[in-house]
Amino acid sequence: MTAPAAETTTPPLDSSPADGGDYSAEKRIGRLAVITLGWWAHGGVRFLLAAAMLYYGFAKLVLGQFGVADAGGALIAQGEMSPMGMLWRMVAFSPLFQVLAGLAEFGAAIALLWRRSVPLGAAIAAGSMALVFVLNLGYDVPVKQISLALLIMALIVLIPWMPRLTRAFVGRGEIPRGPLPTLVPWRPLARVTDVLGPIAALGLVALIGYGVSQMYPERTTDESAPAGVWSVQEDTAEPAAQLADDDRWSRVAFGSTLYGDAAQAQLRLASGDLLTGQYRRTGDSAVELELRPLREAGQSVADYADTEPRTLTLAVEERADGTLHVTGDGVDLVLAPDPSGSMLYDRGFSWGIRADDPFNR
Repeated sequence: MTAPAAETTTPPLDSSPADGGDYSAEKRIGRLAVITLGWWAHGGVRFLLAAAMLYYGFAKLVLGQFGVADAGGALIAQGEMSPMGMLWRMVAFSPLFQVLAGLAEFGAAIALLWRRSVPLGAAIAAGSMALVFVLNLGYDVPVKQISLALLIMALIVLIPWMPRLTRAFVGRGEIPRGPLPTLVPWRPLARVTDVLGPIAALGLVALIGYGVSQMYPERTTDESAPAGVWSVQEDTAEPAAQLADDDRWSRVAFGSTLYGDAAQAQLRLASGDLLTGQYRRTGDSAVELELRPLREAGQSVADYADTEPRTLTLAVEERADGTLHVTGDGVDLVLAPDPSGSMLYDRGFSWGIRADDPFNR
């Protein structure tokens, strides 16, 4: 005779914790909801970071953010530059540096827009923004907070892969597979977003790229006279009684890089004052200059733009000996090429060692 089997019961789905109910399904759903919301927040930061990196990357790739170094800015002295102006001129002098920096930022943005390359994009963005933040600090560029915010955003995006990176550098054994950002946990819908996501990413790249390219005026080059740096060889004007009041020309620089129809120009007076601005070619042998004194410390951009420029309309005659005869608006002088003033722009690049190396002056 055997004992009767023990009776087993299954707790109802609506039982409470006091009844010993199993909430594993609810817990899984809750955990999935929290993880999905976390990935959406992560995706928002990732999108904003990618958009910013696309903007700054394109701005460098089209040589728009820093411009192109040109002889039209040759006369300003080191002591007259602001720290930011020194950085801008240094970076503008090297299109190679600008393009490589732009490729790093553009590449980081592209990687951030694809799920499987997010950690690579975040790491590149963090490195780029760390360098930019240091430059902004060192040269007092007034976007320190923006570069710091982008650096922090890159580190936030990198958080899900931090344990894996830490183990790769300081741990042992096999490195586990990294997480994959999942904004849509429902697979049927995810199949649609897997197709629409890359299309939307390409649209964002095209939209920002077009917008940035339209921000800057068309850039062309005209190296014909009077482009270059010139010193006054002859002047019909009489000197002033005091050197501080002498507004005769001493040196003048005309740029060869035109933004739209204007190029950079600078004029150094005999008194030592520097006027800076731009010039336009108004005919085969005529130019129009618009010049202002250097912007003063503490002066806003709007106030500086409101100052009345000194406008000169001049006739420029190129002579057979390479000099220029300039007349108009009380000016009658002869300009000779100034090789010393254009050394920075004329020396060029050499892979080998030159006879005068190291030429550090």
